[in-house]
Parts: sequence; C-alpha cells; structure tokens
Amino acid sequence: AVQLFTSNPRLWNAPPLDPAVIETFQRTRDETGVPFVIAHDSYLINLAAPDAVVLDRSLAAFRGELDRAQELGLAWVVTHMGAHLEQGEAAALERLADSLRRILDATDALGYSVGVALETTAGQGTGLGWRFEQIGQVMQAVGPHPRLGVCLDTCHVFVAGYDLREADAYEQTWADFDAHIGLDRLKVIHANDAKKPLGSRVDRHEHLGQGEIGLPAFQRLATDPRLSHIPLVIETPDSETMHAVNLALLRGLASGEVEVSREILVTVHLFGHYSDFGQGEPLQVALAPDSDLAALADQLATLDMRFADLARRVRFAVNEEYAPLETRLEDGHVVAVLPPMSGG
Repeated sequence: AVQLFTSNPRLWNAPPLDPAVIETFQRTRDETGVPFVIAHDSYLINLAAPDAVVLDRSLAAFRGELDRAQELGLAWVVTHMGAHLEQGEAAALERLADSLRRILDATDALGYSVGVALETTAGQGTGLGWRFEQIGQVMQAVGPHPRLGVCLDTCHVFVAGYDLREADAYEQTWADFDAHIGLDRLKVIHANDAKKPLGSRVDRHEHLGQGEIGLPAFQRLATDPRLSHIPLVIETPDSETMHAVNLALLRGLASGEVEVSREILVTVHLFGHYSDFGQGEPLQVALAPDSDLAALADQLATLDMRFADLARRVRFAVNEEYAPLETRLEDGHVVAVLPPMSGG
C-alpha cells in the first residue's frame, strides 16, 4: 500500500498532471505490483468552513484532488473533516455533509471510481471528526454511498480518547466504531504510535512501539481477522531513515516473527523533593507482569541515585489510595510517590 500527495499539500493551486507523468506512474505501479494506492488531500481544505469564500475554494481544491486521483487510477482520497472555527459544530457538520453530497453527485455524473475517505482526527482546536459519532452523523446525512468511506488513524483516535492498549479497550474501541460508523465503511488504517497521552487531543505521531500506544496494540491490529483486508499505511516521523524500520516491524508483528513483550505500563507522579525529576512530568515506567510497588521502587532506583532505598523513605498511593509495598500493579495504574512533608 502507498499513500501519496498529487500536489503540494500546503498550496491551494495545483497544475494539471502531465499526460507523460500519468503514463509513467501507471506503468511503474504495474511494474512494482503495488495493488493499493491512495492520495491524501491538501491540508488547507476545509469542507466545513463557515466562510463562503473559503468553502468555495475548498470545494474547488478538493474537486481537483479527485480529478487528479481519478486520472492516476487511485482508490481513495483521504481527507480531514474540516473545522468549525468557533462557529458551531452542528452547523459545520451539516456543511460538511452538504459539501460531500455535492462532490459525490458531480463526480458520479462523470463516472468516477475514486472514493472519499474521511479520516478520524485528534480533536485539536475546532477540528471535526475526533468522535465516531460525528463521522457517523455525516455519513448518515450523506447517505449510503459506495464511494464514501473512513480512514482510521491510530494516533488520532488514541489522543482523541479511544484506548487501544489493552485487549478489552481495543475491543471496546472497535465496538464503538462499528456502532457509530460500521466496520464495512472502513477502507484504510493509518498505523501511527502517539507521542502524547490518551485523550490529550494533541496530534504528534511517533515510531511504532516508541509512543504511548505501544506494540501490543499494533500486533492486534496487524493480526485482527476482521481487518485482514484493510491496508495499513505508516505515517511516522523521519521517513527517510525510519520508514523502512517501522514497516519491517509492522510486517514482523503481522507474521509473528516479532514477539511483543507483555510488559505493563504505569504512570508515576513524583512529589516533594523528587518532583523536579524529569522536569516535573509524570514518568511512564514499564514493568514485568505481576510486579508490585517494591519492584517499582527498585526500577526507579535504576533511574537516579536519589531514588535509592525509595521503598523505605516514602509512601505510595495507587489510583489515589495509599497502598503497601506488596500491592500488585496493573497496566494503566497511576502511582504517587509521596515523601514525608510532601503535602500529598
């Protein structure tokens, strides 16, 4: 699977495609045997814009995206769902649905085959599409159209509040997706780890297994029989040096050649005279399954000499309840380290 831009994504205007370029592209795709090629549209397009001038410009630009994708024989054009710009979410969703109807009707009349895939978003600012309910509402308003689908971005849904890390949370996220959108509308997945925590609504991609989501989620994703027909596209940073690494890792997870450590991850908040460690940010600490607070204290001692003999010096709280050292930790627990006189 390959995702590309058909023009500069940071400019409104795009020159027509040279017929020689189209011919070379199609020949090269046939020679390489890549079966699934899609485009991502310009970052400037806002099909829900409250300003009529911007909306008209966005409609024209997106029509150009579909024209070029159709000429190249691409399957889908992935698009973000726009932003309401503080002018009301409900009205913006109606504008988006109307824009999509107009675009699909016009290109239906020309016999286009390329589809529109609405991408799940992180929910930054006034962006639409960070809740499955919003996407489902737009798709219902447009109606059941074979050329309208969805692209799920793992980083985006995670920072929007949909957990993927543990098996139960992973299943619940897909149950929510199916309930509000329908698994049959899913056409492509962007497989990206997240730099920022669950529910932060900050869109920062990370290399697979190096972010807040972690490798077990991507192993489930790559081996989920419900998704076996869905292409996975990676959009991680440092593509020149790291794309091949991330791709090999994802393929290894899919084949079973890469084994995933079943570590648990706990969040540690440090108080009192320890609070300046890590610039005051909570620590994410990986531990072996069945670890207790004593094991956590030992792990912290490897990070800084100030944490030596921590178990004897402090009190611990797990999920806001004081806990003894033998308390068993589970993935996702929040632990507070409370030295004497910390005020915790």
